Amino acid sequence: MLNIQRLNMDNTWWLNWGDTSLLLDPWLTGSEVDGFRWFNEQWHNTPSVPPGKVPGYDFVIVTQPYSDHCHTPTLRELNTEKPIWAVPAALKRIKNEMPVTKGYNIPATTDVWADIGELRLARITPNRWIDPIYHAIVIAKKEQAVVYAPHGFMLSPAQAASISHLNIKLLITTFTEFTLPFFLGGLINPGKEAAIKLMKQLNAEHMVNTHDEDKRAKGIVIKLAKRKYPDMALLSSTEAGVVNITDYKPVTFS
Repeated sequence: MLNIQRLNMDNTWWLNWGDTSLLLDPWLTGSEVDGFRWFNEQWHNTPSVPPGKVPGYDFVIVTQPYSDHCHTPTLRELNTEKPIWAVPAALKRIKNEMPVTKGYNIPATTDVWADIGELRLARITPNRWIDPIYHAIVIAKKEQAVVYAPHGFMLSPAQAASISHLNIKLLITTFTEFTLPFFLGGLINPGKEAAIKLMKQLNAEHMVNTHDEDKRAKGIVIKLAKRKYPDMALLSSTEAGVVNITDYKPVTFS
């Protein structure tokens, strides 16, 4: 059984699969700041699960180097003895900002995957050389897998081939359309049509939305952003496989 639980209404999750449990992108306390507060600072509108009430877990995954994914104040409040697996830029940031006894890079799907308990772990990196770069993470158990793409993704033929041996049980991705001027990154979250297209590309059995919270924010970024949030109740009733998780109760996928 695959069990998942929201820990905030944005992009933090607890995942349990067999005998292994993990945290994805924990941001559970305070605000997140990108660079400077005058540039971008955000807060959750719905209170998160407090760090002290997080279900038991074996390791942490940090999928992006940005503060709403790589939130070092939360990581400091969690058990710092637990292993942290992160994309390279995020791991570098974590090691610069806090003591880390067990920090590891998530390998690419084209390399040797990381074996963690019953699970295997790898990342898919987009084919671009300028920031922002948003990774997708693949968590596999035998021939099944979860794909976590909090900023959406579209796989190249080579990337698709690197995971073609897996049956995608669950896709967790954004349905929000969030756009900034090109000099600040352009398209940040590609929206619901891109999410549905990715689900079809992966032939995923189920899809859950993430990174779609309409957060309280201040700074230049929010003033320049164009945002369009999804109606997940409608989408879950009209799109096969889309599951709308509206609270912090665990959900099981058999």
